[in-house]
Amino acid sequence: MESSFKLGATTTTAAFILVTGLMLFPAANRGFAISGMNLTPLGSHLIPASDSNAQTKGLDFVMDSGAFTPVALQAGQSMVKEGAHIHKITLVAYETNLTLPQGNVIRAMTFNGTVPSPTIRVTQGDLINVTLVNNPQNKFGHSLDNHASIISAVPNYGPVMPGQERSYAFIATQPGFFKYHCEGIAVLTMDMHVFSGMAGGVIVDPTTGYTGYKYATYNDNGTKINETVSPNAKEVVYVFSEWYLDKNGNYNQSAMFNHNPTYYTINGVPFGYDPVITKTKGAMPLHFKQGDHVRFFLLNVGDAMVNFHIVGEQLDRVISGQVVQDWGKQTYLLGGSNDVIIDVVFNKAGAFAPVNHDYAALFKGQASIVVVDGPDGQPGKTLGLKDYNNPSNAIPPLGKNSIPVQTKPYQLGTPLVLTSSQIGALKVCKAETCP
Repeated sequence: MESSFKLGATTTTAAFILVTGLMLFPAANRGFAISGMNLTPLGSHLIPASDSNAQTKGLDFVMDSGAFTPVALQAGQSMVKEGAHIHKITLVAYETNLTLPQGNVIRAMTFNGTVPSPTIRVTQGDLINVTLVNNPQNKFGHSLDNHASIISAVPNYGPVMPGQERSYAFIATQPGFFKYHCEGIAVLTMDMHVFSGMAGGVIVDPTTGYTGYKYATYNDNGTKINETVSPNAKEVVYVFSEWYLDKNGNYNQSAMFNHNPTYYTINGVPFGYDPVITKTKGAMPLHFKQGDHVRFFLLNVGDAMVNFHIVGEQLDRVISGQVVQDWGKQTYLLGGSNDVIIDVVFNKAGAFAPVNHDYAALFKGQASIVVVDGPDGQPGKTLGLKDYNNPSNAIPPLGKNSIPVQTKPYQLGTPLVLTSSQIGALKVCKAETCP
């Protein structure tokens, strides 16, 4: 692997041992050659709820299934001929400044301009062909580790320097919500890149979709009932992480080693869904109706544990991978780089608060509000809510069992616009063959 970074002797030795060890594993040969795509930066800032000119479609980066040129690999060719579902995904490493509603300017690193990176959604058994393009204007090398894949880290997760691109393909074999992130340069500086914003998730839906369930509970009269819940649900995606910042907005490694973040975040923003209690600038609550079945996709891309709890509610069904782990839980412990899918039926109207029940994390940013209105429109009317759209970065791309909801653009950063007409304009070279 090539790198222009100058490293100390100890660090270099450690990296050599690590990479040499990884080289013992055979590299995966499932690959497709595809062109890099150009990007149009729209600037980088937190789009407030009132920004009616923002383009929602930018959140879902282009998945162009055309223009595929499979390399001469029998397995890949056979899948194409048999009509396998293939996703072509381009992620552009883009270094920029972002501003939190609290006023902090972050020297950020992103995939496609936003933090967290765009949520990818596929179905179990699909083939994912991903290309990482490192913008020639960047200062740093970047890479792409994908937890949804089962492929050798070397050479697939190898460094891509500014002006280069790297592609690899894999089959999404297991359902869940998997992390993808930058590995820096052969793992070195990985922490800086992840905690500067380069992390996101891949939702892999089960082949047959999600199942409904019967849930034993009691009604308001104290009578035992079995509630029948449809597999179809309105859906929410929460990506948990932390910001470790110095006074200039740079990544503070010492603070990370001491587990002392500046902020804990949900989808990149501290208190980003709380305009009521903390009155965070531009914040948007989530909004549903009494009786709604809501499926929460939770992913922790940070270091700190998340004690997920919904104040005023219980977690009806908890699914990890393909296994139902629990019913009627008060809190679920989500470790670093781990995921869970949680079903909740909001049978009562009210204001509910999905939070990290670690108090330090809660009071540093991992708290949100879900308003559930009854037939009379309360409590939304009393709270003065006039916009019933949901924040766009909290709603994942639609899947087989998704119930669509109206959204309004809201995210940290501005999505890059990727169009097929701009293919090749970056004039990047393939990392494996660059001069």
